[in-house]
Amino acid sequence: MNEKTHFLGIGGIGMSALAHILLEKGEKVLGSDQSQSAVVQALEDKGAVISNEMDSESQVVFSSAIKEGHPLLEQAKKLGCPLYHRSQFLGKLMEGQAPLLVSGTHGKTSTSGLLAWVFLTAGLSPSYAVGGILNNTGQNGGYGNSKWFVAEADESDGSFLNYGGEAAILTNLEIEHLDFWKNEEKLIEGFRQFASHVQTLVWCKDDPLLASLDLQGITYGTSKYADWQLQSVHQEGMQLRFSILYGEDCFKDIVLPLVGTHQALNACAVWAIAMTYGVSEASLREAFRTFKGVKRRLEKKGEAKGVVVYDDYAHHPTEVKALLTSLKQAIGTRRLVAIFQPHRYTRTRDCMQEFATAFDAADEVYITGIYSAGEIPIEGISGERLAEQISGSIYWNKFPTFQEGDVVVTIGAGDITHLGPQILENLV
Repeated sequence: MNEKTHFLGIGGIGMSALAHILLEKGEKVLGSDQSQSAVVQALEDKGAVISNEMDSESQVVFSSAIKEGHPLLEQAKKLGCPLYHRSQFLGKLMEGQAPLLVSGTHGKTSTSGLLAWVFLTAGLSPSYAVGGILNNTGQNGGYGNSKWFVAEADESDGSFLNYGGEAAILTNLEIEHLDFWKNEEKLIEGFRQFASHVQTLVWCKDDPLLASLDLQGITYGTSKYADWQLQSVHQEGMQLRFSILYGEDCFKDIVLPLVGTHQALNACAVWAIAMTYGVSEASLREAFRTFKGVKRRLEKKGEAKGVVVYDDYAHHPTEVKALLTSLKQAIGTRRLVAIFQPHRYTRTRDCMQEFATAFDAADEVYITGIYSAGEIPIEGISGERLAEQISGSIYWNKFPTFQEGDVVVTIGAGDITHLGPQILENLV
């Protein structure tokens, strides 16, 4: 590694994780960003230099969000700085390490976050780079002095094909991100290639598309044909209790303070890979019991006048449905109010029919305008149009009146995350 690294968009969740790792290794980190966020401030406090000037001695890291023509990217090219896509740079960081990768259409961040916490709790000193801030550490990335490196491997732009290594978890496979992959066949072939790049593959036997790929490796799931079987899942308020069967060994009454069977399934994958690499049952139980989750994954924002407000990153119909179904189960008879910000015009268009039934578990549903994520608007695709497709939903144009006992959840991958604190302030 060079001694100086400049991150374009250093406040991004993927970039900041790598910046944390380099800073903890004692390397010089520079970066630029459009906004002075809490993430950027934390990196500055750690020693990063935030600058809109390019140093000719720096290597430059950019993500798929940085487009051709970006002024600093063009400046770096003129100066002859070495350029790396984020996935290439992560691959460099993992060279000589034993990567434990997590990929799949849904659940990457929750799964990789829990896996990182398991290895940290076990004293195995992993490096990690995940797609959300761990509430246990306050960071989305960190440097460890062992061979282990826990990282998300992103399928959305094909960058997971830049990695290989020790082991990987595949959580599921759904037809998504066709703006990059172009068709279903190429997406599926991408997953098959990724699976072939690792020595030990742990994949979900319950997922029909993964099962159709005839993958080798270790399986997990509720299926009786899975190597690691998830059993007896119970939601007890805001925590899960479940058992895992492996051969003749049954690990009973595992406690995890998360919500939803999908989270128990992710945890089963983590349990399987951790035990495969020698983490003890006692250490695993302690890590699960003390896991505080990941920011923006059913993150509690606060409570005022008997109204509890959560925030969640879900943006695909499958994720929204799983979130609301599990949260409703957890809160029982309390009224569940969902406020959803659609993410991207293309996804809203392509998933319009699936969104129509994704909110069935909520008692009241509000839909906001679309968060474009840089996309050009598509004629006829809007938040109002989506609200028309979801029976009983209301287009959000002002704060409604919430009732004592309500559980409110803001949902989406855009800036709706800032709405929760506003709701709480409005209640006081």
